Amino acid sequence: MDVTRLSELPEASPLDNAALLPVVQGGGKRTTVGALRDRAGHTGSQPIATVTGLQVALDGKSALGHGHQIAETQGLQAALDGKAATGHSHDASALASGTVDIARLPVAASGVSSATQLVRADDSRLGGGGAGIGVKNAVINGCCRVTHRASKSLSGGWQYAQVDLLAVRADGSPTAGILKQVTGVTSLTTSGYACLVQGATLNSSGAVWWRHRIEARDAIRLRSAAAVVSARTYHDVGTAVSYTLTINKPNATDDFSAVTQIATGTASIANASNADLTLAIADLGDCSNGLEILIKAACGAVSNKWFYLGDLQLEPGATKTAFERRPMALETHLVARFLRACTGLIGKANSGTNIQIPLSHPDMRTMPGYEATAALAFTDAVTSDYSQSQASITTIHDRTADNGRVSCGFFSGLTSGAVLIQRGAGGTVLASAEL
Repeated sequence: MDVTRLSELPEASPLDNAALLPVVQGGGKRTTVGALRDRAGHTGSQPIATVTGLQVALDGKSALGHGHQIAETQGLQAALDGKAATGHSHDASALASGTVDIARLPVAASGVSSATQLVRADDSRLGGGGAGIGVKNAVINGCCRVTHRASKSLSGGWQYAQVDLLAVRADGSPTAGILKQVTGVTSLTTSGYACLVQGATLNSSGAVWWRHRIEARDAIRLRSAAAVVSARTYHDVGTAVSYTLTINKPNATDDFSAVTQIATGTASIANASNADLTLAIADLGDCSNGLEILIKAACGAVSNKWFYLGDLQLEPGATKTAFERRPMALETHLVARFLRACTGLIGKANSGTNIQIPLSHPDMRTMPGYEATAALAFTDAVTSDYSQSQASITTIHDRTADNGRVSCGFFSGLTSGAVLIQRGAGGTVLASAEL
């Protein structure tokens, strides 16, 4: 048998995967070129160098888990320099936009004046019912500083005395007591002024009353608003005294002959103690006819006892704030709508005992009544001076809210037709449109 060695066989042409090949080991078998080429059947390992381009490709890669310095990344440090830390904070001065929560702002407490704290927009010191700077307090002359009258004796009927616009009376058949303005009580009131009932002597039903009224045109700004009535008081009765604060509204415009109660409250005031009186009203309702504030000190039987009241305030809002002390010029101007002295009078004698006098009092609340604070004194500016034997406005001829004309009697020795000029030695004429 002829045997041909494998090495002696001629070279085959290029083979495709489907070409058949004999398998020498275990003769009588065959396989394909594709089966021999299939990598799944390979064993052992293959050096990197045997794979074209593999080493070059690997040389351009970084090791798994490698790191970089910030400086090795172009532009990274500059970008980080322009960023803030995750847990950063800002000083208020660094804020250029946005809204700061009010909890972070220094808001002044009610009644506190501060150059470094703020007032909220809903603070009653700034508004509420139309109030503004200088008119938060609806009570005119609550400071008790403006006065046009002399002191008067305490009586059982309402009367205006030395503190303008604050009427006073007493229960208990008063037999002694003086109504007057007191000064220098800075430990009691912001202004240092107060209305004083001095030396009151009353029986077992004794009580001292104060009253202030607010006209409809001022009260309307408080319509349906919350408000607080407050005052400061002192007494020397010897025991605690029950005080009652009441606020009423008239049933007709500026007519207090019939009123409806809005709110009332009581407080026990210790003997010889400067004390606050406060009444908070949730809703004044329809108070467009006006308002009346009453304060009663139910003292019982007393002899020669003193009662002070000052810093009277009615303000819009739910919380009492510091007493509003207005400039004296403003307070006086506000009073002038209700009470005004007519001075520099020039009249003409129409008999030996009577002078007819024109009066000027522009812009009062309504046409006023007239009273002489003391006997009036005049001069003819040539030879003689004349004085009334008693203070008197004898006849009111005509009047409006702006002016009037009256006759004053109880003179003697006048020359009919003579022009007379008021002297400063006597009293003066008050025009009163008080409620």
